[in-house]
Amino acid sequence: MKKILLLITVMFLFGCNEKTYTVEDFKNNKELLDEYRKKCINGEIYGDSLNCQNSHKALILLNRPTNTGKWTD
Repeated sequence: MKKILLLITVMFLFGCNEKTYTVEDFKNNKELLDEYRKKCINGEIYGDSLNCQNSHKALILLNRPTNTGKWTD
C-alpha cells in the first residue's frame, strides 16, 4: 500500500511541472500561443499561471484580434 501511495505521489509531482514558456516563445510560435490561450480560457490551466500570463502578454504585443483568429501585420 505504501508503494502505491509513493508511486501516485511521485507521478503527481512530476506531472504538475509543466514547462514555462516566455513571452518571446509565444510570440515566435503561433501554434503554441493558440494552444495555451485555449487551455487558459477553457480552464485546463489555471488562469494565473505564468504560461497564461505570458501567452496573454504575447497576444497583446502581437496586436492579434481574438475574435477573428487572424494575425495582424
